[in-house]
Parts: sequence; C-alpha cells; structure tokens
Amino acid sequence: MSFSPEFLDKARKFKKNRPAYNSLRILTFLFLLTLPAELLFNNKPIVMRVDGHWFFPVFRAYTYQDLGGEHAIPIVGYRSKMFAAFVAGNTSDVLLSGAPSETGKCTPRKFWALWPPIPHSYKSFYTSEKLTRQRLTSPFPEEENGVLMPGARVERHFLGTDKYGKDVLARLVYGFRLSLLFGLALAITSTVIGCLLGAIQGFFGGLVDLLGQRLTEIWGAIPRLLLLMILSDFLSRQGDFSEWQHLLMLFVIMNLTSWMGMAAHMRAQFLAARNLDYVKAAHSLGVSDLRIMLRHILPNSLTPIVTFLPFSVSSSILVLVGLDFLGFGLKYPAPSLGEMLVQGQEYLAAWWIMGPTFLVLTTMMILLTFVGDGVRNAFDPRFK
Repeated sequence: MSFSPEFLDKARKFKKNRPAYNSLRILTFLFLLTLPAELLFNNKPIVMRVDGHWFFPVFRAYTYQDLGGEHAIPIVGYRSKMFAAFVAGNTSDVLLSGAPSETGKCTPRKFWALWPPIPHSYKSFYTSEKLTRQRLTSPFPEEENGVLMPGARVERHFLGTDKYGKDVLARLVYGFRLSLLFGLALAITSTVIGCLLGAIQGFFGGLVDLLGQRLTEIWGAIPRLLLLMILSDFLSRQGDFSEWQHLLMLFVIMNLTSWMGMAAHMRAQFLAARNLDYVKAAHSLGVSDLRIMLRHILPNSLTPIVTFLPFSVSSSILVLVGLDFLGFGLKYPAPSLGEMLVQGQEYLAAWWIMGPTFLVLTTMMILLTFVGDGVRNAFDPRFK
C-alpha cells in the first residue's frame, strides 16, 4: 500500500510544526534510551568469563553447576558472599554446609565480568553494609534522631530506594519503557481491531451495520474502568501468574473496550466512501470487496487513524497507570508508575519517590499531547 501525495504533504506539514516535531524527537530519544535498560540498570553482569568460558547472565539464568560447580544451585546474586566464595574456589557443598568438598581443592577461579554502570534492576535488593537503613533511603545524607545518615548515593541509588529497598531510578526507567511500549502496543492493536470492525460495518451497511451498531452500543454502555477492574480482579484470582503473563492478561482485557472509538470513525469513513465513483468503478470491473477496502478506501481514510493514534497511546498509558494506582494492574515488583505514585502518596516525606515519578509521567503525557496536537493540525482538514 503506497501513501497518497496528500498524505505525504500532511506529513511534511507536521514536520514544520516545531513543537510537535521536537516533542516526537524527544520522546523517541527517551524511548530508545530506555530500550537497553537491562544493559544499564542491572545487578547481573552483562558478560562474564569463568575459567575460559563465556556467560551472559543478563540474558540467561545460570546455576553454579553451569559455571563449574558441583550442584545445580541457582545463582541468586552475583554480588553476594556466596558467589564471591564460589569465585574464590569453594564448591557449592562448602557454601551450603561448610563441610570440605570431595576434592578438597580451593583454587580460585579465573573470573572477569563486565558490569552495568548502575548495579540495580527494578526488582533487585541486597543488604548494604554502608547504609544504616535499606528502605525509604534518601539519595542525600539526612539527619535522623541527631545522627547523620549516609545518602543512598554511596551505593549508586541516585534517586534513593522505595519502601521495599528497590532502586527508584531503575524502576522509573523500566516503568517508562514498559508504559510507553504497553500504550503503543495497545493503541496499535485497538486501532487494527477498530478499523476492521468499523470498515466491515461501513462498507457492507444494511443488516451488518445495524447489528454491529446495536452490539457496540450495548457493549459500550458498560463503564469501561469498572469492567476492567472486575475482569482484572477475577482473572488474577484464577492462578499464580508470572509478571509477563499478568501483563499480557491486562493487555487482552484492555483491548476488549479500546477499539470502539476508532470503529465509529472508520465506519463513518467507509459509509461515505462506498458510494463514491471510484469505488463503483472498481465494483464494475469485478474487483473483490477485500481489495477495494484495502487498496482503494483505506489509503484515503488514514486521517482518523493517524490523528487519533497519539491520543490513543496517552489514554492507554493513563488507563494502565490508573489500574496500577487502584491496585488492579501490574503486581509488585513489576515496574509500574502507578504503584510508584501509591508509594509516594503513602510516604509523603519520601519526596524522591513522588517527585520524579510525577515528573516522568507528566513529561510523557505533555510530549504525547504535543505530538497529538501536531498530527491533528496537520491531518484534520478542519485545521488550516
């Protein structure tokens, strides 16, 4: 499918809108910056070499047996005393029971590792010997009961820790990426579903359109947020879902209601286009309905798709954040901006949680709004 000259002209018009175009560039830059988050914020080495063998802990979970140990004990922490003793030459039997190993050897292993610049992921936790308080620790030194407590920056917690001892900066970076990816994916799938259903109703009309409209009205009469809360709570009780399974479940649930706005716009576009001369000419030449819809009508109906996509992304993000804030979204320790807002509300004195989280979410919404306004001004014929 090729773009029409009118569409390309509108794209050039959007590029001339400096606030919108710069907002898109900034948002793209921030998104690309957070894509390799595992390589920047992680408590595991990016790559390491043990006794001449290469390992990639960021991408795969290893056991001590994989690294040359005696038993298949999962490696929980690569900065733990247990792993340090293993590198020093002790076997897993020594680490667990203190008994001598079968071989009696204690030869240090040849070890080299490349670590991320920030040794914390969104879910990592360890007991620091430098910090007197592990949880809700400010990034700056502060006085408590007449004692000056060190700031969390000494352990490279540059935005402090939350109530569970997790790194706030890492959770914000992972949360920004997750929210934007989730919002973009939900906007794309809901647009595809809405285009498909709306195009079918508008193109065929008659009984198909009548039944489709009545079913859409019935489904749309149910309050969206209430429906999402009920479905999320009910399905969450059906089993112990992993972090990504729960995210996929929320994605499917939100797709049940997010398509209706786009379906209404595409229905109107196809209703107007099906009686135009070029569509009648294609019918007379024996062109199939599917080809007419995809090749002839859809390229001339891209305005509502492109115009509403940025606003659909922002609304999808806000719905996810709202569900997380109400406790019906992602489960801890998933990187959730809504859960961070809950912690900020619960611990108002911990300014390093609420302040940066609010700033990240507000900045993301402002940039998406600028992009959406620029796209609307460029593609909507009512804006000259």
